[in-house]
Amino acid sequence: MESTEHRSCAYGLRHQTRCLSAIRSNDGKSRFILGTQELLKPNEVHLLTFDEDMFEISTTIYTHSHEIWDISASKDDPDLFFTCYKQILDGQQVQSKASLWRMKQEQMDSEEGDLEISHHQHPTGELEHVLSLDVGDGTVKKVIWQDNTEVISVEDWRINIWDIDINQGTVKLTGNIDTPDKSFKFTSAVMNPHAQEVVAVYGRSIQGWNLGSLKPTFAIKDSQPALILCVDYNPNRPFQIATGGDDCKIRIWDIRDPTAGPIMIIQDHTHWVWSVAYNKFHDQLMLTSSSDCQVNLQSIVSISTGADYKYGDASDPEQDLDDENEIADNIPQDAPTDGLVQAFDQHEDSVYQVAWSSVDPWLFLSLSYDGRAVMNQVPSEEKFKIIMN
Repeated sequence: MESTEHRSCAYGLRHQTRCLSAIRSNDGKSRFILGTQELLKPNEVHLLTFDEDMFEISTTIYTHSHEIWDISASKDDPDLFFTCYKQILDGQQVQSKASLWRMKQEQMDSEEGDLEISHHQHPTGELEHVLSLDVGDGTVKKVIWQDNTEVISVEDWRINIWDIDINQGTVKLTGNIDTPDKSFKFTSAVMNPHAQEVVAVYGRSIQGWNLGSLKPTFAIKDSQPALILCVDYNPNRPFQIATGGDDCKIRIWDIRDPTAGPIMIIQDHTHWVWSVAYNKFHDQLMLTSSSDCQVNLQSIVSISTGADYKYGDASDPEQDLDDENEIADNIPQDAPTDGLVQAFDQHEDSVYQVAWSSVDPWLFLSLSYDGRAVMNQVPSEEKFKIIMN
């Protein structure tokens, strides 16, 4: 079979778009959903399935009446997802909404001979409305899944916790968190995968809240000169988060010491950073995307879980010079190192979202505002460094 090294697979939506989400897979195939954002045209949800053997994308398209600002797939059920959107009422009033949908579709496994037909003909499916969240007057930015019984909505000035009953289509508000600084709206948020905690960013600050008590767990106030646009939580290393801002920089923090400043700063973009995503399997790999039309694959091995059992705790600021030299002498020459692994410049517009596959640790999708989605892989040389070390 022909090598897929340094190959990519592109898909065009022919609509403006800014949001995507990886889908849980029950058959080992990488799937993503994308939402379009057209003000005066009918919008769509595109279900993308990547065939690694054929190295191509097949698609099913669903009609969605309103422009989609964010999309979030269930962690448990591959057919369920939330969209955050705006609809016009009475011809003038704009209302922000978040709704849960179920994809009603044909059998997704096609025979090999049908894949090319599916790719070009774009079969359609139907969306079943399950329930909606009763959001406030502000804009709902995103919905975060806890599980199929609890979700969190992030709005301009408030974070709401909801109990949902998918079978009955009912919703109950169980708690809320107001923005600590009324001068700034919430920009984004992420769940702590290690505890019952939500971490949100607003203005130049970062703060966490315990979901049981709704009390703050930590706060990094005025952490940087730039506005923070995105945040992600290390899935394998507790207490570590990454943020991206409008100063082109990615900052990585150890939230156990909020006053210490970032433990790493990365500046390989030339414009606003819109998305940052840890690899769920290998947390030394990180994806970032920006308005500079570029997707960067970063290695942050020195502050990842790999550093603990390979090279000692490289994040310890009090490590003396002799110990550092000893660690450096013991690192294999072909071991992963910090720095830019590869820059992907296949987009011609702002890249608002990147996402890792839920089943393949080396595969990821990026999405730009002009509706171009590109599937890429971690370069094999970096992959082998990680596997062999």
